[in-house]
Amino acid sequence: MDDSIRSDGLKITVSAQWPRPSVCVVRLAGEVDVASADPLVDFLREATVRRPAHLVLDVSGVRFLASAGVGLITSALRNAEGIHGRLHLIGVAGNRAVARVLDLAGVRRMLDVHEDLERLLAHLDRS
Repeated sequence: MDDSIRSDGLKITVSAQWPRPSVCVVRLAGEVDVASADPLVDFLREATVRRPAHLVLDVSGVRFLASAGVGLITSALRNAEGIHGRLHLIGVAGNRAVARVLDLAGVRRMLDVHEDLERLLAHLDRS
């Protein structure tokens, strides 16, 4: 499942894959702002309609994260807006644009952040 959404003239790319039947990985690349937040909620709702046990947001390609993007992440964390699955984030480490905003908003400590998908899947195997 691939899709793209325009955000203030800049393209944001969104894709979803299922590396396991219970794990939905959504990759975001570009800017997550007020213009893209609502379409992204719709995408996440559709991508998780099968109710995965785990929803992984890969934010490694996000160049800008606005407060609307933080709201999107917290909605996914709370399983609000029809978004399903326990939320995990990858791609935060080494991405100052995302890490700094999550720290300033005070939400990073509430999130389950992992280095990469392989380590997250290994962690899920051990749980």
